[in-house]
Amino acid sequence: MHRPYGHGVGNTGGRVIARALAAVCIAGGLVGVGAASAQASDDYPWAWQGQCPIEPQEPIEEPTPTPTPTPTPSAPTKPGETPAPVEPPPPPPPVLDPVSGHLYDPRGPKPVCTSRVWSIDGSIGDPWGFVLRNCTSFVAWRLQERNRMPGFANDFGGEHWGNAGNWDDVARRLGYRVDSVPAIGAVAQSDDGRVGHVAWVSAIGPGTVTIEEYNHATPGGYGSRTVPVGDFRYLHLDDLAPSPLIGSDRPVVSVPDGLGESWTARVDDGGTLRVARPGRPSRVVGPRGAFSSLAAPALALDRRANPWVAATTRSGRVLAGTLRGTRFVLRDVAASAPTASPALALSRTSRPVLAAVSPTGTLVTRRFTEERRWSRPARVGKPSSWATHAAPVLGRDGAGRTLLVAVGARGATFAQTLERGRLVRLPGVGASITSTPAVTTAGDGTTYVHQVTAAGRLRVRALVGRRWTTLPSIAGDWSPYASPAVGEIASRLHVAAVDARGALLVRAAVPGQRSQLPARVQSSGDATRSPGLVTRSNAGVFVVATERGRSARSRLLTRPARAVFGRTAPTSAGFTP
Repeated sequence: MHRPYGHGVGNTGGRVIARALAAVCIAGGLVGVGAASAQASDDYPWAWQGQCPIEPQEPIEEPTPTPTPTPTPSAPTKPGETPAPVEPPPPPPPVLDPVSGHLYDPRGPKPVCTSRVWSIDGSIGDPWGFVLRNCTSFVAWRLQERNRMPGFANDFGGEHWGNAGNWDDVARRLGYRVDSVPAIGAVAQSDDGRVGHVAWVSAIGPGTVTIEEYNHATPGGYGSRTVPVGDFRYLHLDDLAPSPLIGSDRPVVSVPDGLGESWTARVDDGGTLRVARPGRPSRVVGPRGAFSSLAAPALALDRRANPWVAATTRSGRVLAGTLRGTRFVLRDVAASAPTASPALALSRTSRPVLAAVSPTGTLVTRRFTEERRWSRPARVGKPSSWATHAAPVLGRDGAGRTLLVAVGARGATFAQTLERGRLVRLPGVGASITSTPAVTTAGDGTTYVHQVTAAGRLRVRALVGRRWTTLPSIAGDWSPYASPAVGEIASRLHVAAVDARGALLVRAAVPGQRSQLPARVQSSGDATRSPGLVTRSNAGVFVVATERGRSARSRLLTRPARAVFGRTAPTSAGFTP
């Protein structure tokens, strides 16, 4: 629980008080306050400065010394004489308590603050209108110094931010994204306690977040702790970097063969790559536990219906290969960010083409030659200019050309037909750098690119001939941390995507068309879990999503009239969880 005034100015008339306090601090410049030593990770300028009101303390009673005779051999005590009294030792010097800011007698208890409010020269406010040595003041300092937001203050954006419990509502009103996905430099916020709490995200681990904070475990002091991600919601005011644990993962990727069946591939939570042929159980490919669970594998079939697979390892390499007899033989072919999937497709000559983004953001392509070797890497665009949390995508356009689509480090989306070699920036606003676009060619020859923007809009672009156009967005508030999946369902293109609350929704993929499918599919409620689509000619189309507990489940979306009724378990879609 957090005590009143523990986090910000939020009382009635707080805006006037906050501005008055800020004016006093700025005008006074905190003159005469000496710099105090701060902890190694604490650069807050008012660490351990100021005084808080303290609870009354019992006076310390000086002990009455008991006189004792001190006989000496040369002058023995005579009968009837009183020994000289022994002087009590002087009291110890007072000690400064860094928490309360008060001096106290070390023989007694430390001072205890009646409230978590500290004042310096009569002012309790920092230069931005928050209460000194509180969580709101510290986070405002972090946003100023680390996030380079010099204008952030209690009246930022014309709103009164006040207590920590108000911050998420204010951020939403100002148009900032507030969600359950952390990012480096984001504000972690909770409504717990009487006035809420805010902290600054410094690191992210698998399912955990490390925060820096003030006035939580230590009254008026700095602290850092690692907690489950779900303990907070996250305000994305000006993030330093997206979560390193958000990549281009999917529960399954699939590719149909000539009979309408689907080969599937996935990397399980333990980092093992598994590939399954239609209707068969999956088999382990490559070394167990060697692959990144943050990046989905890539899958393609050559003209002989032989499967090719590529996957990113935990150490940032791409292993790719095909069947040799009854087993897959993989080779190290490229460097990759552990959060980015490789892309794999067939060129016009029906030979595999691979694309990958390195850990430093350099995009390269490689081709499998007639000599059955991978060509030298061909760099695409400028070095270190591509997003490392979104995967490049390879596909075929309506003219049969090999199309490469990739997201730049700043959200710009580019496309290139590998046969022509010219990189083109697609029109429209920037994309999310943590969401991989989907490239699909419809039966009429129109190629579509679906991708989520940083603001959560699902944009659609179309390539007709050689010209890209921007179509209306698909309605919804979509997660910028998950990737859409697009496929033909019931003779129409559909898109499966996760919204900002983690719900999996299915919509018509072409603006203006309607869908007869169920709009909502049960899923994990996790805004970072991308769906997958799997087709099977005699069973229908399945959407595969990760449910709570991270187990992957499939759901039948549609079944053709000629389907043989029976099993609708995941194995019927060529996918074994």
